[in-house]
Amino acid sequence: MRWIRAGAPPLLVALIAGILYLSTLAPGVGAGDSGELTLAARDLGIPHPPGYPLWTMLARLFVVLLPFGDIPFRVNLFSAVLAAVSVGIFHAIGRRLGLRAVPMLLATTCFAGSLTLWRSAVETEVYALATATFLAMTWIALRTRSRRPGSERLEPLLFFVAGMAPLAHQTLVLPAAFYAIWILERDLSWRRAARAVGFGLLGLSLLLVTAIRSASGPAFSFGGMEPGIWGALDGLVRAGYGSLRQGPLGFDRIVHQIGGLATGVAVSVGIAAALLSVAGALLPRRESPGLRLVALASLTIPAALVLLIGFDPDPEHFAQLAPFLAPVVASVSLLAGAGASAVVRRVPVAVRVPAAGAVATCVLATLVAHAGMCDRTGYRLADRYARELLASLPRGATLILDGDNETFLTAYATRLRGFRSDVTLIHRRGYVFGDVYGLANVPRSRWTEIANKIDLARLATGRRDVYYATPPEDLVASGAGFVPEGLVSRAMSPGAVRTLREAQESGTAHETGGWLPPADWPKSSDLLPGRPSRYDYVTRKMAVSYSDAAARALWNAGRHEEALPWFQDAARIGYDFVDARLNLATAAAAVGRADLTLAQLLTARALAPLDPEPAARLAVFLGSAGRHRDAALWFERAYRNAPDARVASDAARAWWRAGDDERARYWRGLTG
Repeated sequence: MRWIRAGAPPLLVALIAGILYLSTLAPGVGAGDSGELTLAARDLGIPHPPGYPLWTMLARLFVVLLPFGDIPFRVNLFSAVLAAVSVGIFHAIGRRLGLRAVPMLLATTCFAGSLTLWRSAVETEVYALATATFLAMTWIALRTRSRRPGSERLEPLLFFVAGMAPLAHQTLVLPAAFYAIWILERDLSWRRAARAVGFGLLGLSLLLVTAIRSASGPAFSFGGMEPGIWGALDGLVRAGYGSLRQGPLGFDRIVHQIGGLATGVAVSVGIAAALLSVAGALLPRRESPGLRLVALASLTIPAALVLLIGFDPDPEHFAQLAPFLAPVVASVSLLAGAGASAVVRRVPVAVRVPAAGAVATCVLATLVAHAGMCDRTGYRLADRYARELLASLPRGATLILDGDNETFLTAYATRLRGFRSDVTLIHRRGYVFGDVYGLANVPRSRWTEIANKIDLARLATGRRDVYYATPPEDLVASGAGFVPEGLVSRAMSPGAVRTLREAQESGTAHETGGWLPPADWPKSSDLLPGRPSRYDYVTRKMAVSYSDAAARALWNAGRHEEALPWFQDAARIGYDFVDARLNLATAAAAVGRADLTLAQLLTARALAPLDPEPAARLAVFLGSAGRHRDAALWFERAYRNAPDARVASDAARAWWRAGDDERARYWRGLTG
């Protein structure tokens, strides 16, 4: 009976959260990894490293056992169930830490209504399982360390879950190690350490599922891994993805990284909860030691992202990393509950009730706002995008892909929906559709070179129509041509490009006019109604491709005035896309809109402060306006972001035009 009473509140909040997530659930496939994971769930396949064996097995059970809905809906529902379970475990953790009923309800509302958890609940993704795994580790660790009778019997379970955690998501390896060390340091001995390692390896042994499935040749496999256990281990450490570190370790970079990650967490829980969490961290409470422990465990994730990965602090990377921070969102929500209790207790008795009401109103207002931002009940864009990538292709054509949206969604459309199965799909890095480039066991530094040679040979034969979803820069540099046709581009060999150019110069070319957006071609804003901030980065990236395709087609036809509104629409939906801002700046400059050009360049610079491209373009714009000193200063900033002899030369030229010969000589000396 005691267990039933203790478990009733977590079950109740999990049920309420589940109903909430179900009411906003996407009916079909989503953006990003959704198409890939849906196929993996259907076929018990192998998604991208580390292969996510636990997620795949559980999702497969949902697909097989659920008696209603199609496969994408069932896997989406699986995400909602995992997120609801996470909310229930979260509530149990708050009770164990000593939060009282009302602060606990507020903390649970903040967590359940956070953008990070809610968005992982309404579409197919692995992050809801990763969140549940972290929270399960946290609850078990707190229960094990409680010194209550029988608590030591939970130690093996903790080490087992800690060993399994990296298979839910690699970022959980550090919180798992943190909790394991915290439990062991209480009474460290060789025997306990050996037992911890043993049960940890037992949890990690689920990786054998990936090894066995890869050797058996499943219907769906992401690829890039050798069959068997060694390939599975390589996938676990993401050996095929190259170096872990993406950028240098510098003070400015770290400041921007920490600021961006903290802002993302604050937006996820809402400003009110973020402020309350600060109060919960600073004001002493009886729950403080346990809360700080959970916070420290969760903070190992952003610490590793900053110190070990060194990612570029731009909107795209922050969007990619946001779901990794669900444990931080959980700890911030717990601190918000404690902070609300501490703040209300410190105000005069006469105003406690109004103060509590104001706090509750802010939290509920955030919940309502987030409901609108996470509602995916009418979402069908991913299905449409996949079909429109394939629909216009000639029969038997070859479509070469690279990005996640285009790759996973075309795989989903052809394999699960059976749409345009006559089209040959190729991934330019050898994933999903087979390694046609022979890149296995080849250093990543040579992949572009090899793909370039094979692609040029394929174009030279001219046996099949070849299209690209995104024209590769290396092929453009090699002289290949690309003719836009909606969301894809038809490729031409360098020889064909030369022949066409010669015919145009001689006046014998047959003008076809090229593709232009038809009257019913949708704008990105038509595809995503409401405020753009309602939608996540990868969904908006997919929508932006529509306006961008129309804008580029009109631009290439020399119809710059007509292209400008399409560029503006792409920048409206892609409000945090650096490329969309730079494209709009270029289009605005072409039609004489200097004010718009300057505004877009400054916005692009603010979005990516360490990217040299916005600073260099801003310098060129200022130089063309005769502001040579300002141009020189912006060239200097671009050089500091990424030292380059050409930028140094531009800075020297700008200083010379500004009349500062001394600084011009200094920068000329940096050109080598």
